[in-house]
Amino acid sequence: MSNTNLTGGPAWHWQAWRSEKSWAPTVDALETWLFAKITPQTPSTLLLMGASAGWMMPNAWLRQFKEIHTFDIDPLAGYLFQWRHGKKLRAQGVHLTCHTQNALTHLPDLLKTYPQACVFFDNVLGQLRFNSSDIQGVEKNIARCVQALKGREWGSVHDRMSGPVSGALDLSSEEGFHWPQASGHLDTGEDAQKWLTRIQAQSPWLDHLTGQVFSKEISVHNMAWAFKPNYWHWLQAGWVKP
Repeated sequence: MSNTNLTGGPAWHWQAWRSEKSWAPTVDALETWLFAKITPQTPSTLLLMGASAGWMMPNAWLRQFKEIHTFDIDPLAGYLFQWRHGKKLRAQGVHLTCHTQNALTHLPDLLKTYPQACVFFDNVLGQLRFNSSDIQGVEKNIARCVQALKGREWGSVHDRMSGPVSGALDLSSEEGFHWPQASGHLDTGEDAQKWLTRIQAQSPWLDHLTGQVFSKEISVHNMAWAFKPNYWHWLQAGWVKP
């Protein structure tokens, strides 16, 4: 990613810190999904891509690994990740190393360096949409990342779409959070429109070009994220086993 990363820098971290309460339902849903669906076959080393300060990552899930390497181009990310998660991870005996690095550009090399590691993209693939006006180029870049992971155990939570909403759905309620169930490929057809209607989306919504990250065989989990007042994101999460 370029240094124009929209999820980095002091302004981003300030917003994330101030938004912890409003983001809590989505963070809780992500934690529930991770513990319910994701039991890594090789819980030794985790490569956390686009980790930022780990604003969305549940510490309890991270503690199952023996070694974690975080990667982010934001020079503040590593320090803040250590501040948020380091103490509890160290208390559990987890060895944490934070790297300031463009992990997506160097993904093939990192996979060779850590041949047995699990890989998790922490809300980073959907951000590639903002790095280039070449939509086909962005889609090819995402496809290259997915191809590089063939045969590996990996997962991702990422923006599928985002845009304005009206009304004030209560994400903490079952009625407000899920439509009609938490899991499933909604694509961009009728099912997607029903999902967007349920969360009171108002046109236009931005496609983050992540519709092909997971194949149809992979179970995906859909979550609404109240990113800021009257502007929400539709997150998708999935886990791929070799």
